[in-house]
Amino acid sequence: MADLHGRLKEFIDERVALETRLQNEHGELSDSAARKYDDQYAAIQRKLAGLFREGSDDASRITIMLEMMRILENRLVYLQNFTVDPSSDNRILAQLVTKFIDQLSSDRSTVLTTLEAIYYRAVASLYSGDLAKARDGFREACESEESDEANDIKYKSYVMLGHLSHEEHDYAKAKSLHDQSLRYSQNNNVTAQALALKALNSYALQDHDEALRLFEEALRLFNVDQPFFNSYFYRNALLFCGAIYFDRRQYEQAETYYKRVVDTVEQSSYDYFDALSHLGRIQYTQSRYDDAIVTFEKAVQSHKFNENEYIIDTYFWLARTHLKKNDVPKAKPYLEKIAASDVRYEKRPQAVELLRKVS
Repeated sequence: MADLHGRLKEFIDERVALETRLQNEHGELSDSAARKYDDQYAAIQRKLAGLFREGSDDASRITIMLEMMRILENRLVYLQNFTVDPSSDNRILAQLVTKFIDQLSSDRSTVLTTLEAIYYRAVASLYSGDLAKARDGFREACESEESDEANDIKYKSYVMLGHLSHEEHDYAKAKSLHDQSLRYSQNNNVTAQALALKALNSYALQDHDEALRLFEEALRLFNVDQPFFNSYFYRNALLFCGAIYFDRRQYEQAETYYKRVVDTVEQSSYDYFDALSHLGRIQYTQSRYDDAIVTFEKAVQSHKFNENEYIIDTYFWLARTHLKKNDVPKAKPYLEKIAASDVRYEKRPQAVELLRKVS
């Protein structure tokens, strides 16, 4: 028994240390770093599950289950950005969590407050794929009159309700819910995240003026040197600001934001490629053809994904840029790649026609 308690303390300390590191990450959390954190959480979760099967006293089993619940939530909030894949493992763990909470309620246990029980049951429902039950739970948490001193539960509940409404394309409702979450934000980075979420719904509602205002307000608040900085929402805010200015042909402003993305994200990420491809188009539009060629080529070299319409479109921009410089030998290979590709691309007829003309 002493050995079990010792290992349990070790795993709890491991979880707390991991959570502290994650919350205090500075700058962009790369895809590889996020995967590493998720793998570490999963490893702790597996060790706790093994310990749970060994545990014989109620106190140990309660402590272990509470730890697994915290891991579920930490992965949801800090690594999965409120989006859950209801995998078979997640469904099994969610069932265990729900059964555990139900048992605590039946025993009138004070291990969890009523508000905590409602919230964690909703999180478990989310992981089990029961979105209706999750929605009901998060709504009940928001409406609860029970004290939530850190405002943590109510903030996350409003955010989750907003996310679920956004997924159902009810952007007005999602925007209202994310607006309500702002009342419970605990610091500038959390406020910035809530503003970015609200801005996404404004953008979906075609209110680009408001979306831009909210995204830029969020970017002023995001602080990479403070806890709870969320690089995913920060990066999204930069990209959407760039896209809005780009669509308005305000290229200097758009270029500023896309350059910030290039300076911020991993070079292997799609966002890096996307930002470079937009920068290349801006330079093309401004007749900065040499710069555009360098930028487009850098985008192509960074692309680590399967061939798709975006990379094919970049080939077309490269070909057109070389043709602007009357450099047919360098334009032709890109046109040939487009003509030979099986990827569906709406400008293929134009590329084929250009290839015919230069051949």
